[in-house]
Amino acid sequence: MDNPIVLQNVSKLFTHPMKIWQKVEAVSNLSITIRKGEITGIVGHNGAGKTTTLKMIMGFIRPTSGTISLFGKEAGSPEALQHIGFLPEHPYFYSHLTAWEILTYFGSLSGMSSKNLATAKERVLKKVGLYNDKDRPLRTFSKGMLQRIGIAQAIIHDPELIILDEPMSGLDPAGRREVKELILELKKQGKSVVLSSHILSDIEILSDRILVLTKGKVESWGTLKEIIPTSSVQWIFSFDVPDSEKDALFAEIKDIKMDGAQLSIVKQSKQEMNETIKDILSRGYDVYSAGPVYPTLEEIVFEKKEVNNA
Repeated sequence: MDNPIVLQNVSKLFTHPMKIWQKVEAVSNLSITIRKGEITGIVGHNGAGKTTTLKMIMGFIRPTSGTISLFGKEAGSPEALQHIGFLPEHPYFYSHLTAWEILTYFGSLSGMSSKNLATAKERVLKKVGLYNDKDRPLRTFSKGMLQRIGIAQAIIHDPELIILDEPMSGLDPAGRREVKELILELKKQGKSVVLSSHILSDIEILSDRILVLTKGKVESWGTLKEIIPTSSVQWIFSFDVPDSEKDALFAEIKDIKMDGAQLSIVKQSKQEMNETIKDILSRGYDVYSAGPVYPTLEEIVFEKKEVNNA
């Protein structure tokens, strides 16, 4: 089967809400390919183009230019949509229906047979931890419970591609852990997952590849290590020194720090670290660990924002 999502030179222009003669570019020349079985995270600040990109992938809005295909089919076509499960950022449900009834509704919309639907409802409600609440009306659900029923409706028809816009919204730490475990389970089943989130630590943990958008443009695209600027990587090693010699070494080498019972030194390049390690070993001290220290995704995104605003 073709790649789940292929975007080629996609741009989207909107009319300015106050100046109708002016256009606002929400997404600019976006080209990415999302492969089968991957978890793809989309991050960026408000207005970066995340939700617009997801809406174009779903076919809710059309790109101004460029092409989008899902499994080789045009985005928004019935042939493409039958392979997709979707959770919008602000889902709306009929509050008088029960969890069991709402899944009956969405499963029927997806073309599921009554026989398959009965089994699927039980399975997904257990997955999201709502089986015991299946007969409660949704108006009695907490925000976190509604978020979980939203995920349940997205996977009720066993789609090959699941798109989740802010799936952790409204969830407590335990709920977030459950959703993360569910997403990883979907990956184990060979599903492709695309998720957008402001909780960058979750994106960092879950994603195989990450798309960083800034003002509608691709800032970075790739694995976490691929999108980290070389200048942001630091190199650290730890070593042991007798207590009687520590004061003298602190006075001689300025960038030494205490690391528990050991000492550590941080350098800006691997070469600097190796040269310093040679010096430490020549003094007769034992080196216990050495290697790179990578910044978090949050540090990368905020660093890029500061650079762009400078």
